[in-house]
Amino acid sequence: MKTMQLLFVGVLVCSALLLSACTHKSPSDTGSEDDFPVKLVPSKELSTNYTLLDLFYIYGHTRNEIEDSVEAYVGEGSALDSKNAFGEKSCTKGYFDVCYMYNQMDDPYTRYYDPTLAPTILAAIEESEKGLKIVGIESAPYDEFDAELFVVTSVTEGARNFGIQEGDLYSMDDLMMAYEKYSGQDTIMLSIARPLSPTASSPDQFNLVTVKVVVEETGRLPTVYLHYEEDGMGDYIPVIKITEFDSKTLNDSGTYGEFAEALKKTAGAKSTIIDLRNNGGGDTEHCINAAGEFLSAGDTIVIDIFSDMDSILVDGKQKYIQKLDTMAVVADEDGSAKDRYVVILANEWSASCAELMLSAIASNKKSPVVGTLTYGKQIAQAVIAKGEEDEDIPIAMPEGLAIITAMYSYDKDWKLYHDLGIVPDFEIETRKAQMEKAVELASSATYRRTAGYGTERLGHFAKPAAQIGGRTSLKAMKMRYKIIR
Repeated sequence: MKTMQLLFVGVLVCSALLLSACTHKSPSDTGSEDDFPVKLVPSKELSTNYTLLDLFYIYGHTRNEIEDSVEAYVGEGSALDSKNAFGEKSCTKGYFDVCYMYNQMDDPYTRYYDPTLAPTILAAIEESEKGLKIVGIESAPYDEFDAELFVVTSVTEGARNFGIQEGDLYSMDDLMMAYEKYSGQDTIMLSIARPLSPTASSPDQFNLVTVKVVVEETGRLPTVYLHYEEDGMGDYIPVIKITEFDSKTLNDSGTYGEFAEALKKTAGAKSTIIDLRNNGGGDTEHCINAAGEFLSAGDTIVIDIFSDMDSILVDGKQKYIQKLDTMAVVADEDGSAKDRYVVILANEWSASCAELMLSAIASNKKSPVVGTLTYGKQIAQAVIAKGEEDEDIPIAMPEGLAIITAMYSYDKDWKLYHDLGIVPDFEIETRKAQMEKAVELASSATYRRTAGYGTERLGHFAKPAAQIGGRTSLKAMKMRYKIIR
């Protein structure tokens, strides 16, 4: 993909901490020195994070959320600030002032974790899950609300001889426990649920059976799954499900590498269903590149307004200031699947990077969307941690973990779905009915999208409504932190 700079918005504000020429009051402005209390000195961590917010928090100056001086936050924190807007513990004693400062920002996605908590949170964001794979089968997540349940979509002759069949359901937890039970042997006995008929959907329509399977450690779990759905007329529609966008997956090239492989396997298909249900987003590079495979050269994928920093000389000294740039990402060549008819499956947990891919394809190709209203996250966070110094950012890194909303996106027409969601063309609640409609549309390949974006605020970005369904899973976490790399 090619990044094209459309407009330089330029310097917006002075950095109150670093730009000494900014207007401020001193004791001599209003009274004698005796009229003022002893000056409290900010900690190094408070000063560092104030600088980061001052320079990179995109809302800080446009919404006037940041105080003119770091001193305004000194001594203000208490145990009440130990939790962030999502109810997560983020600060222990000694860092309450830092969390107090972050909690004053209206954006709940901008938050801080102190040095004792940062390593665990950072690992959860950056590391992919490890797992096991059953040799000789292809599988896909069966239920978007149960990441541990998989359905077997194809079976090789060797695996079939062992007893496993298409349509069988297995749990990743059960697979892990069986692997441990047999002391890491390659061949294990696994309990699976076998459907009594092709249309089985309720528990009483499955039988529990035990089969022999060969397993291998994958190191990392895949994020892209391919299977086919029969359209009732003898044709099979490829369905590519993407569970998240990550640079570290089963494929050395991450999610985009997996997705490119799936497109190669389905080369020649006239229609394809992209399943983004319960995909909370992830690495923007991967969703942008995946979207580009369906677009033509010159199509705009996304328009980003993002915080950056610049330097100027003040009284002979170099000072840093915040600036906002506007950039468009466009496809620099035709995608490998630009001529395919696309149907997209989405739901209320399709968010962030998944919505970016959805809006890019839907707005450029008028591809229909089936499911429910999406989450509506059109902002992105920079993740800034100790040990991740960047030569282009010549300022101190925090001892803890700073997660700061630093980018706001628009679709190709400068339209927003942030906190509004993307409206499906066909609003359908049940998983099975959603797939049936998607197959119907993909088979006829004629319907063009007519729906747009939501019109009522969903409240996902207001602090009192910031809880994400009560979830604390890695998937929910990655949805909240759309990482800029």
